[in-house]
Amino acid sequence: MSPRLPRVSFVIDDLGHGGAQRQLWLTAAALAGRVDVHVVSMSSTVDPYARRLANDAVAVTVLVRRSGLEPGRLRALMRCLRASRPDVVHGVLGASNAYAFIAARVLRIPVVLSLRSDRLGVTDARARVLGWMLRHADAVTVNSRAGLRYLTASAGLPESHLVFVPNIVAVDAPAPHAPTHAPVVGCVGRLVEVKRFDAVIAAMSMVRERVPSARLVVVGDGPCRDSLQAAARALADAVEFTGAVDDAAPLIAGFACLVVASEHEGIPNAALEALDLGVPVAAVRAGDLPELVVEGVTGTVARDGSPAALADAITRALTDGGLRDSARREGPRMIRERFSSDRTRDLLVALYHRLGTKAGAAPRG
Repeated sequence: MSPRLPRVSFVIDDLGHGGAQRQLWLTAAALAGRVDVHVVSMSSTVDPYARRLANDAVAVTVLVRRSGLEPGRLRALMRCLRASRPDVVHGVLGASNAYAFIAARVLRIPVVLSLRSDRLGVTDARARVLGWMLRHADAVTVNSRAGLRYLTASAGLPESHLVFVPNIVAVDAPAPHAPTHAPVVGCVGRLVEVKRFDAVIAAMSMVRERVPSARLVVVGDGPCRDSLQAAARALADAVEFTGAVDDAAPLIAGFACLVVASEHEGIPNAALEALDLGVPVAAVRAGDLPELVVEGVTGTVARDGSPAALADAITRALTDGGLRDSARREGPRMIRERFSSDRTRDLLVALYHRLGTKAGAAPRG
């Protein structure tokens, strides 16, 4: 008789469009046959990834969200975990980290928390509480070197408590073509303030003074969409908003460059996918971007986050033929060497086996 697979319940804020959600789907696929995966969404926002997980035969439980931290949702999560009896609970995002930690501790199940940025996404008392939970979890996974440095230097976590688990890069799109007479500058992500798409729109006015045919395509949706569209009116039809899409890779493949202007980041999926497709990236120095975007090799680095500096970086990416050739060659090579689904799978399988074995046959509440 073959041994039972370790069972892991991932707890995530929602399963809508987002980098963490996409990574959870890709991780579940990578773990197939090695880990029995169960996913709990703490919100009924579940498209498109609940559907994709279900298509991969991954069990998904959806809880209803009414407000912030709700005792009712916590009780529902605990009932769900009692029924599924996981060996390990793994929180994925900020709010779900808190729910996962409390439920797992009450039920005496090993718990892993996650940091998917280069800092905590909360401040004041919430940051102190989350920091305490991170220190008292059984392990914490980080997807960026910047996040690892933050947790050791600023949050006081020992490096032995952390597991660096790289993102998985998986694109299925045509090879990028050389920019046409109307090169497309692209941005991908949730339309929220921290992504600073407003600075990219402001930069495009200056870019078009140097490359008049350049256009901007903004891929994603979010609470800042109306204000961003208002800011883009001065550029008339030179800016397009696509809304959220299930798979951005086919659009990224047609970009002359991808722009990442975020105030802070861990390691953005869009940048990894652009590099895998050989598309140069114009980026600020946030998170692990300085390690991925090598000036003149895989992209251009803005001297700061101002619209003027972004315009200079974008213009270099659009007009430097040598950079385009280098990015087409070196971007995919970097991704192949540093981001492997096998590596991510092996790191997580080893972690889950270690924690499951440590827990033994502890009672589940």
